[in-house]
Amino acid sequence: MVAARTFLGRLLREPLVHFAVLAGVLFGLLSEPSAPDPVADVSRIVISGAEVEQMALAWAQRWQRPPNEDELAGLVDEAIREQVLYREALALGLDRDDVVIRRHLRQKYEFVTQDLAYDTDPDEATLRAYHKARPDRYAQSAQVSFSQILFNTDRRGAAAGTDAARALADLQTATAPDAADLLGDATSLPSRFDRMSTAEVEAIFGPDFAAALVGQEPGRWAGPIPSGYGLHLVLVSEKISGGQLAFETVRQRVKDDWVYEQRAAANEAIFRKLLERYDVVVEPMAASTGASGDGS
Repeated sequence: MVAARTFLGRLLREPLVHFAVLAGVLFGLLSEPSAPDPVADVSRIVISGAEVEQMALAWAQRWQRPPNEDELAGLVDEAIREQVLYREALALGLDRDDVVIRRHLRQKYEFVTQDLAYDTDPDEATLRAYHKARPDRYAQSAQVSFSQILFNTDRRGAAAGTDAARALADLQTATAPDAADLLGDATSLPSRFDRMSTAEVEAIFGPDFAAALVGQEPGRWAGPIPSGYGLHLVLVSEKISGGQLAFETVRQRVKDDWVYEQRAAANEAIFRKLLERYDVVVEPMAASTGASGDGS
């Protein structure tokens, strides 16, 4: 009995089964013998009581009061106008070859079919396997917090290295908490950076600076380390190792990603099945609009 339920559960999650169910529903709707002839109803417009009620509710939400009798009549008149002009536009074929309408209908079709096309409730083992197979997607990059003092090589020239080394010696023996504020050159760079990823450090200071920075021992001034700005003395205050995030930390994100991929795969399977019903012809461009074959 358990095996039968398991098999049934797997069967219900199959995209092609969902497609077959949807196709059956659509076929039943389109082939129902008692369905009214659409031609006979072309000239009949019905504004249901539910639609009128919805209009009144929408009005009340917008204007913070219910519509009066004339206002409600105006809403109904506008709905009738919309139906009349919509049907006349269809009769004239104005919906054909319209990119906006075509894309809107495509989106509506995908919206109608997507809930039938994929499983939205994966079990724990499935999610854990998905997480384990994608260590780079669910990883935290290494981060570093540090302070820096700049010695501008454009301003100081060859003396920048000597000045930086002298300042480093002073910092290593200094006891005043604001000693670092009195050293170096003015710069638009912040004096402190908190929890920056290696990629962020590289973007600002360059890869060589980033590599040298992460190799420094926290808690003491070091350097000088060169960058495009000049020479820097640095004090690393915190290092956070990178690596794959624990499954429990990113469980919802893993589920969202898994569901998204299942939906995309299921929609693609449905599309491929539908495509089999069509003979697709892609005609070549006219010679006058095609790319020139002689390079001219």
